[in-house]
This record gives sequence, C-alpha cells and structure tokens, in this order.
Amino acid sequence: MKASRLEFIRFLIAGGLNTGLTLLLFVGLQRLIPYLAAYTIAYAAGIGISYLLNAAFVFRQRKSMRTAALFPLVYVAQYLLGMLLMWLLVERAGFGPTFAAVVVVVVSVPVTFVLSRIVLTSSESR
Repeated sequence: MKASRLEFIRFLIAGGLNTGLTLLLFVGLQRLIPYLAAYTIAYAAGIGISYLLNAAFVFRQRKSMRTAALFPLVYVAQYLLGMLLMWLLVERAGFGPTFAAVVVVVVSVPVTFVLSRIVLTSSESR
C-alpha cells in the first residue's frame, strides 16, 4: 500500500482516538466547570493530542518546538475553511446547516491531513 495512503488511514484512526479522548475530557470537565470552559480546555487539549498522535503515529516524525508551534495553525486554517464553506453552502447555495456541516467534514479532513503533513514533515529538510 502506498505510504501516503497508509498515513491517511493512520490519520483517520488518530482522529477517531483524539475525538474520543477529547469528548471524554469534555464530559468529565463539565461536571466541574462551566461547559464553555470545559469545551475550550478540551478543544485545546485536542490540538495537543492531535499533534502528538500525528507526529508519532501518523507521520512518524520527531517532535520539535518549531512543529509544535506551527501545528495549531492547521486548526486555524481548518476552522476558517469550515466557516467559509458553511457560509457559502447555507447562505449562498441554500443548503441546510446539517448538510453543510457534513460537506465541511468531508472537505476539511483531507485538507487537514495535507496541512498536517506539510507542517510535520517539512522539518525533515531542515
């Protein structure tokens, strides 16, 4: 199997694991603190977990201060892309928000994979 295909499969596995862990963290935290604070902490932790899983398991790269600092930008780009697609699909194309959210996930997963790969593997040449 081609290396990038294996990486993408590992990316999906890591994403599922990250989603499960951050959901558990959110559920536990919201028993102790307000739900918005719990969500913020779980979301930030999810970026950290994603970095660790993607570096070690998905792309098998060494972690560094440079990639750790750049990696959150992947999620900024994912968020902005998602917001733009949601707006275009709902406000301009007339689709419902639920359908638009599904499209956003389908589009953003491969984009996030590529951006994560760029951030985590570009340090190989430095």
